[in-house]
Amino acid sequence: MSISERAVETPARMPQAWSWYVAYCLAMAAMYFVVAALGVVFLALDPADLEMESLEARVQGVVLLVMGLALCVPFAVAPLLPRRSWVWVYGIVLIAVGLTSCCCMPASIPLLIAWMKPEMKQAFGRP
Repeated sequence: MSISERAVETPARMPQAWSWYVAYCLAMAAMYFVVAALGVVFLALDPADLEMESLEARVQGVVLLVMGLALCVPFAVAPLLPRRSWVWVYGIVLIAVGLTSCCCMPASIPLLIAWMKPEMKQAFGRP
């Protein structure tokens, strides 16, 4: 078994940043679930009620549904993943997704700083 395949032993106490990361992932998953639900609403309602053209409402509904689900699932799964080196990188990618929105930056920036600290790297078996 290679180093990247074996699970890392979890320290007796995970760094505090882990708790904040889990809360961040759950909040982002909930937000993107709402986006997906909004897509369903756009597809289900009569476009006249939305004051939109039929094609416009369908395209917007599909885009919201696909983007919502595509981003909800990775955030929802993240806290359940094993403590492996690649999961630490996965965490950075999810934090970077939050950096694309001004609303999420106040949470993403401090979380990214904490995520880069040696104790978080060590918890995931990174050198």
